[in-house]
Amino acid sequence: MMRSTSILLLSKPSLFPSSFSFPTTSLSQWFSLLRHAIATSDLLLGKRGHALIITSGHHHDPFLVNNLITMYGKCGSLSCARHLFDVIPHRDLVTWNAILSAYAQAGDADIVNAHEGFRLFRVLRESFVLTTRHTLAPVFKLCLLSGCEWASQVLHGYAVKIELEWDVFVAGALVNIYAKFGRIRDARVLFDGMPVRDVVLWNVMIKAYVEMGLQHEALFLFSAFHRSGLCPDDVTVRSVLMGVSRTGFELQLKQVRAYATKLFLLDHDWEVVIWNKTLSDYLQAGETTEAIECFMDMIKLRVAYDNMTLLVMLSVVASEKNINMGKQIHGVVVKMESDRVVSVANSLLNMYMKAALIDAYSKSGKMEEAELLFRIHDGFDLASWNAMMHGYIVSKCYHKALELFIQMHGSGEQGDQITLANAAKAAGCLVGLEQGKQLHAIAIKRIFNLDLFVISGILDMYLKCGEMESACKVFSKIPSPDDVAWTTMISGCVDNGYEEHALFTYHQMRLAGVQPDEYTFATLVKASSLLTALEQGRQIHANVIKLNCALDPFVMTSLVDMYAKCGNIEDAYRLFKKMNMKSIASWNAMIVGLAQHGNAKEALNLFKDMKSKDEMPDRVTFIGVLSACSHSGLVSEAYENFYSMQRDHRIEPEIEHYSCLVDALSRAGRIKEAEKVISSMPFEASASMYRTLLNACRVQGDKVKGKHVAETLLTLEPSDSAAYVLLSNIYRAANQWESAVSARNMMRRVNVKKDPGFSWIDIKNKVHLFVAGDRSHEEADLIYNKVDHIMKRIKEEGYVPDTDFALVDIEEEEKESALYYHSEKLAIAYGIVRTPPSIPLRYY
Repeated sequence: MMRSTSILLLSKPSLFPSSFSFPTTSLSQWFSLLRHAIATSDLLLGKRGHALIITSGHHHDPFLVNNLITMYGKCGSLSCARHLFDVIPHRDLVTWNAILSAYAQAGDADIVNAHEGFRLFRVLRESFVLTTRHTLAPVFKLCLLSGCEWASQVLHGYAVKIELEWDVFVAGALVNIYAKFGRIRDARVLFDGMPVRDVVLWNVMIKAYVEMGLQHEALFLFSAFHRSGLCPDDVTVRSVLMGVSRTGFELQLKQVRAYATKLFLLDHDWEVVIWNKTLSDYLQAGETTEAIECFMDMIKLRVAYDNMTLLVMLSVVASEKNINMGKQIHGVVVKMESDRVVSVANSLLNMYMKAALIDAYSKSGKMEEAELLFRIHDGFDLASWNAMMHGYIVSKCYHKALELFIQMHGSGEQGDQITLANAAKAAGCLVGLEQGKQLHAIAIKRIFNLDLFVISGILDMYLKCGEMESACKVFSKIPSPDDVAWTTMISGCVDNGYEEHALFTYHQMRLAGVQPDEYTFATLVKASSLLTALEQGRQIHANVIKLNCALDPFVMTSLVDMYAKCGNIEDAYRLFKKMNMKSIASWNAMIVGLAQHGNAKEALNLFKDMKSKDEMPDRVTFIGVLSACSHSGLVSEAYENFYSMQRDHRIEPEIEHYSCLVDALSRAGRIKEAEKVISSMPFEASASMYRTLLNACRVQGDKVKGKHVAETLLTLEPSDSAAYVLLSNIYRAANQWESAVSARNMMRRVNVKKDPGFSWIDIKNKVHLFVAGDRSHEEADLIYNKVDHIMKRIKEEGYVPDTDFALVDIEEEEKESALYYHSEKLAIAYGIVRTPPSIPLRYY
């Protein structure tokens, strides 16, 4: 192929650099001039040199001609290089190598030049000139530049023919070409067969695996490289760290990073680039949780971060709508003064807009504003749906939360663990067992039943619905319950009346090595209170002290309440006085406890002390105060405190407060006043009020009023055995035995049965139960002997049994005998027999 060209001929030495002088007899001077032109890519200088070579008569020298072709190729004038190549009479291998290099140099700009280079190589092969690796080098480059895979295969065959296949340079070039063309297997076969592999070749192969997405193979090859005796360099490390995604290869990447740090291969600038690349990969893959974990690792490892790091993380936060983390990153932005950078400031604004509003309104209970934003929200956004569900739950609009879940599920959208946990919470609060079971089925179907957060919500739902059997099954299948799951189970047992199972669950919790928290202890103390299990309560108190929870006011209040309900009012009061911070709940526990144990005067004094410390009483406080007044017959104080509720504290009296006032009046025998209070109430009277009134009629012997009250009570509760018994006792007290028997017969006719009264005593964590006249206990003879002995002693002290309310019309002596063996007397007698004299028997 001939190209027309013009070569500039200039002969003014003054136009050359002053450092050059050109004696016409020195070839080395011309060579130096051409080398300088090549080094500086100065085509004008090279042409001037060519002109001088011509005028000096050395333009036929093969050495200078070859260098001229090289100079024109390097300086970007392929046309001049080709003109020289075409006009010279004799070409050696160097000449061919020079012109091929010129075409390779120009191949990236013009694909036509690349094909012309291939044509020249074919001419060279046909001329039977012996080629070397230097001849193949530019042709390999032409293969890459042109993207001609067929040419590389031809070249490979030629290399085999001339026995250069395993030459380090040739094989390495072919490995690089095959890798670039995606023929990774062919590249690897050559790579594995090479007798010698340098660092560059290892890097080529590793980079090829990375670019093909074969991350596992890239890491495996990096490990083999490290074992080969050669040292991976910074190019190797960066290829791996920049190309291998974090997901699934965390450990290997940490090892690579540690190796790089050890050999000082990564500077701080490159380190942050690599971390930023990892963060970006996570963001693009939608793996926001992993991106957040990666960012936390950067902070832990004290890796420097830049504006790009902040931009990526703000995008992550915006997609997650994690406003708390967004605020923390905002703090970092301000600290770095990056808020002045427009892109960072815009990202901050975007983050707040996507993350400042539905979640914020929901958490603050402003559901009308949240609903407005939710309705105009564009597209489905799971975080917003979860925020709305949570907001409805916080606002106690449980049905709306559940409706939102049903709407989401019906539309085909998939919720996450938070969605299911919210729905389970709503179903539990609504006592919606059927909906809860459906949610449980969805959790199992989507394999969320292995998620501790979800399964704890399902567990809580079953417990709130009173479905203890299902709750126990769910709990037993949790592989490793955390403290929340254990506490949920314990609390649910207590709420459903399974206090003993709650204490058993606590012991299992401790055996599992899980530490209880303050809420766990408060729940356990409540279980002990309900069981009136003083020894269990004391053991829990010891654990409270051991685990440093004794300063928690919630736990301390529960302990005060437990000791009071278990009859140990002294320890309750002692613990109460030790409390530095007394909440209204602790004051209430102590006042109610004192009132229940007949310490009315002390309860009222404590109430005065409470008010003197500017503690505001609540409705529970006044229940305790009114109860104290009732037990002590302090009617005027009961009236005063009752009216002060609304007058001084703006607390509307509830039915419990009216009941206490009615009880106080009934105990004082002021039946008409009690009736007046009942009739003045703003709501219907309870059966317990009429029961209290009926008992007062019994005490007063008012059979007319008693009959009327009994009829009213039986209208409210026809199956209430207490009404028949009390009415019968009223008639018996008046010696109207026929009427008493009639009341009993009426009770039988309507098929109402009175459960026998019973008493029990707890000795060494074993409960012993007794009913009146009971002889089923294994130590019955010993117990009855002790009762007889006690009765004899107290009669000697002046005790006279009250036989007015014996059950039947029998002789006085028989009545006394029946009262001797009352269930309480049997329990007390056994307690005296089986406990040391120094141990008090507590009654509650």
